[in-house]
Amino acid sequence: MSATIRRRPSLGFLILGIAALLGSSALVAAAEVTIQDSRGKDVVIASPVKSVAIFPLPIPEALIAIDQGTSRLVAINPRAKTALMNGVIGQLFPEISAIRTDLVAPNFIPNVEEILKARPDVVLQWQAKGDERVAPMENAGIKVATVSTESRETRRGYVAMLGKILGKEDRAKAFLDWEDKTVADIAAVLKTAGRPKPRIVFIDSMNDNEFVVFGREEAYFIASGLANVATEAGFTEGSVKVGAESLLQWKPDIVFVNYYNDAIKPADILQHPVLAGLDAVKNGRVYKTPAIDPATAAGGELAYQWFAEIGYPDLFKEDMRTAVAKGFDFLYGKQLTAAQIDKLMQMDWNGASAGYAEAFGKTQ
Repeated sequence: MSATIRRRPSLGFLILGIAALLGSSALVAAAEVTIQDSRGKDVVIASPVKSVAIFPLPIPEALIAIDQGTSRLVAINPRAKTALMNGVIGQLFPEISAIRTDLVAPNFIPNVEEILKARPDVVLQWQAKGDERVAPMENAGIKVATVSTESRETRRGYVAMLGKILGKEDRAKAFLDWEDKTVADIAAVLKTAGRPKPRIVFIDSMNDNEFVVFGREEAYFIASGLANVATEAGFTEGSVKVGAESLLQWKPDIVFVNYYNDAIKPADILQHPVLAGLDAVKNGRVYKTPAIDPATAAGGELAYQWFAEIGYPDLFKEDMRTAVAKGFDFLYGKQLTAAQIDKLMQMDWNGASAGYAEAFGKTQ
């Protein structure tokens, strides 16, 4: 009767086994990444992410630019989708039409049940009103990273965070370097000139004699050397409701109308019966902002330059049409047509605004 021989594992075999186990642990660790959101909170997410839901309005463009496509963008705000599909971005990326909008309401309130079904790797949400917008998701175990656009630093922060989420930190840094250079170049010109800042009001919406305006000194106002009259009046909120009388009292030099609101155009201000007394109206200095969101450091640089050109037309002579064409090639890898540049620059709506057609109507 033969005996079964049992051999002890060799030392080499044990070492290989331990190494394999350690390697497996390393692989598990490599499958996650820690990001820090606008609250300063560390959020651990899968790496690389396969799906991202973005609820704030201006931020999908930044993801599309950094990721060079929409394949990982699974949900956006319905208002963002409407704006994108009605604009040039929707022409460049028609697949945006298939992105879901049922995970969040237009007012940024999340649909927790649908988010749980969709199972995005991470949701980007506004930091503000976190009890309504963030807590319901986190309480349900959903990974949420907050963003804020209150300052230049927080805007740059979410671009860097997106770079880390997408595993494309070098590309995000290239956008931030571009933003740094743009801000520095504008500041150098303004420092040499030593001019007083043009005083502006930024209108988000209107209803007869009632207006919603941006209350705080937005980062792109500061970068472009402009002063917000609503901030001068003591407002610090992102948006505030005021009457036409307030605008008359503030006497802005320039009136801007938000591109995100298709229901209001410069003609509505230029022909407004109460605002006819404003110097900005008398001088035709009412402008629809370009369809390039200034709230992101991925593309906002073009808006910074546009605001500086409007505020100081004799100091800045940038060929904005060429700058936009080159910028979109860098951001999205897309070549723009002349008609698309016209649309981005709001040539139709700004046709009656002072100096606009001459400055931005053709390549110089």
